[in-house]
Formats: sequence, structure tokens, C-alpha cells
Amino acid sequence: MRIRVRGGGSSNQIFAIRQAMAKALLAYYQKFEDEQSKRELKDLFLQYDRNLLVSDYRRCEPKKFGGKGARSRFQKSYR
Repeated sequence: MRIRVRGGGSSNQIFAIRQAMAKALLAYYQKFEDEQSKRELKDLFLQYDRNLLVSDYRRCEPKKFGGKGARSRFQKSYR
């Protein structure tokens, strides 16, 4: 099995590899094995860790005007 990852940090790449392997196993079971064993494997994955099948939806918030980052603002000066 060959998995390539790009971007993010090293720990996030490891999580991406774990998720890709779990999804690949489920796809293999769906294609070549029966539906019952696939359902059992999916339940096992969900019981162990939900993030094996469901990705983390949080993304980097885009920068906006008026500040250095997404939420920070430039300091206001009255004089």
C-alpha cells in the first residue's frame, strides 16, 4: 500500500495516513467481501476512533483586511 501526503504538519500527515488506510480497507471489503463483514469492520473503526472514517472539518481561516491575521486587528491610536 502506497500513500502520499502533502502539506500540514507531521502529526496531521499521520492522521491522514490512518484515515486513508481505514477507508481503503472499507473499500476493499465493500468490493471483494460481503456486506456483513464490511459493516462489522466499520463498526469496529467507529468504536475505536471516529476520526478514522470522518475527517476533521476545521480549516485555516482566511486573512481579512484591517489586521495581521484572520481575527487580530491593528492597534487603534487616538493621537
